[in-house]
Amino acid sequence: MLYRGFFVFFSFSLLFLQGCVSLQSFSTAARAGDTITLAVGSAEGMTKGNTTLTYTPDSTGVPIQLPSGSLRAIVPLYPDKRTNAWSFSAATSIDEFAGHGGWLTVLVVDLPPSLSEYVGSGILNVETLATYSAFASNVNDENITLEILPGSGSPATFNYKGFSGATPTNGFLADVEVLPHYLLKADFVPVPLFSSPAWPAYGAIEIKVTGDITGAEGNIYTAMRVMLDDMEDNITSHTHMDWVRNGDTTTIYLVSPLGLVNYYQARVSILFNSPLVDYSSLPLITARYFDVNGLEVDGPEIKVKFVSN
Repeated sequence: MLYRGFFVFFSFSLLFLQGCVSLQSFSTAARAGDTITLAVGSAEGMTKGNTTLTYTPDSTGVPIQLPSGSLRAIVPLYPDKRTNAWSFSAATSIDEFAGHGGWLTVLVVDLPPSLSEYVGSGILNVETLATYSAFASNVNDENITLEILPGSGSPATFNYKGFSGATPTNGFLADVEVLPHYLLKADFVPVPLFSSPAWPAYGAIEIKVTGDITGAEGNIYTAMRVMLDDMEDNITSHTHMDWVRNGDTTTIYLVSPLGLVNYYQARVSILFNSPLVDYSSLPLITARYFDVNGLEVDGPEIKVKFVSN
């Protein structure tokens, strides 16, 4: 499927802006009512509920808060693993500096029609409670340039054709937003440059998740998804994950034959294909750590929280 125009920006942003905050919108000029996109770095925990946008016209210098519905979608993007951005650029350090994979957060924004009164240049600001690595740019600190053009625009439909000869269909951006899920991870401890990490590398990590799944439908192995966070470190450490469910307990195994899996690589999401699943009750989490020789060793507590968009 092809979201026309959208992937043009995706390709550009992933090549040049992985993990960074863009200082321009895409496009850099638009009519009131049009759709623009903002690359806002590798933000963790950004939602529509904790993020606001303001536009300050140069002509007035007075900030205008955009309606909450203007933020249409929050989309995390990853480069292809065969690219320099994923495998060999400075962006690969996001894993060890932030404790999560090097995604680029992109905001899809429908400019309100009321901005037609403010033709000319101005500044967009994003305020969010999302967290950033101590070594990364934070969108809260940045001004993003945008020029409002004369005339009235309309939101992009991102229409696509799924099959040759098919009738064009409007794109559904919710399909590329993160679904509600449980997030399992240890508290991340930032490490200053050239310092020793908080915990040693391991040969294996075992995580047990115990709790009834209320509302799951069908075979558990098709209704349930257990996904390891996508990190470049998973490739260099040869870390592999598998899982099995027995009754109300799911056991997750992370194994590195090289003995190089870091504690922060044990960052796992669990979600379900049914909207009926009740996430209000958090499961019980226990974890065990093993060195490369199979001996059990100390490691950090792994916690669970519910994440919603």
